[in-house]
Amino acid sequence: MENQLVTILRISTPQLGSFVKDKLEEKGIEVFFTNEGKVPGERYNPDEVLLKVKARQSEKAIARLLQLHKDYDLDKVKDDVSFTNLRKILLPVKLSEDCIDLCKYAIGLALKENAEIKVLYVYSDPNFNEPSRYTASWEKYVKMELKEAHQKAQQKLVEFSRELKKQVPPELFNAVKLHYRMLKGTLENVITAACKRYNPDIIVMGTRAQKHTDGEFLGKTLIKVIEQTQHSVLAVPLAAVFKGKEEINVMYSTDFYDSDNSSLNKLLKILEPFKKKIYCVHIDMQDDPQHQEKVNELNAMLERDYSQYQIRCELFESKDMIKGIEEFVDKKNIDIISLSKVKHSGLYKLFHTDLVSTLVAKANVPILIFPV
Repeated sequence: MENQLVTILRISTPQLGSFVKDKLEEKGIEVFFTNEGKVPGERYNPDEVLLKVKARQSEKAIARLLQLHKDYDLDKVKDDVSFTNLRKILLPVKLSEDCIDLCKYAIGLALKENAEIKVLYVYSDPNFNEPSRYTASWEKYVKMELKEAHQKAQQKLVEFSRELKKQVPPELFNAVKLHYRMLKGTLENVITAACKRYNPDIIVMGTRAQKHTDGEFLGKTLIKVIEQTQHSVLAVPLAAVFKGKEEINVMYSTDFYDSDNSSLNKLLKILEPFKKKIYCVHIDMQDDPQHQEKVNELNAMLERDYSQYQIRCELFESKDMIKGIEEFVDKKNIDIISLSKVKHSGLYKLFHTDLVSTLVAKANVPILIFPV
């Protein structure tokens, strides 16, 4: 009963969901969002979610909802700038113990960026491997499996939310808008679909080189999400701590491809809330004298067009790209490595599975990968 969730409201707009959630949690009522648990055969609406609360808090939640209907015009909530002006962070989690640190990092980032966080938990669909032809008894079995998987997922999500509240100071936890959402399916596919609906400013995902308990390399899912989505992805080592530094050092690995400066402009927009020093670095593996000429040209352009920012282009010699990046990170005390996902650029080879997996597994600082 402690972990059982019940539906009290259907939500059709994100702003309304945020508003109602905040008003319920002001009264100590914890809120969860899901589009699972609807009536069988009901038409699926991807923009609609169910607002759920713990069963023991349902009466209190309903009373609060009735009061909200008296006090507010809920139809106008969608125009409230306190919700519409927020940036959006999508935070997929496996609900493992080390995800607590990832959530703490995302909370620090959200406070800095004036963003809300959507914590997304994806659980496996028992129906995924169903046969092409099945009997009535098989259909009954699948329904039982779906119900059991849904209940277990709800229980894990509630337990995780309870633990997160224990470990995050109340003044930080209450200062950020954080929503839980639970969906079933294949992790990378659900994340990609959620991005199309939620349109986050950034996706924050944890990285780890070791195998998870289910035998899956966590980096594989991260690489698939990077390949499939057109949103920026921040890959965060699971032990990383958001330091909230006054100024951050950013390494932007460049290949001299983007003459229109679109990559740099996109990076500046993503990091807009931060005071920053950006190093545009080209890892020179061929000792090509023309590369230094290109660096000089870029620095002249930076002084002319980006004089209001601290940006400098540098050439860094190394026979190995990954090792070169690691050495530069240590030398300049880099806080974030950034890469632009530009098709057919020289850095495009970084997005082949082997090299990307290596960088993600070995880097001890967050990696920002953004499309241009």
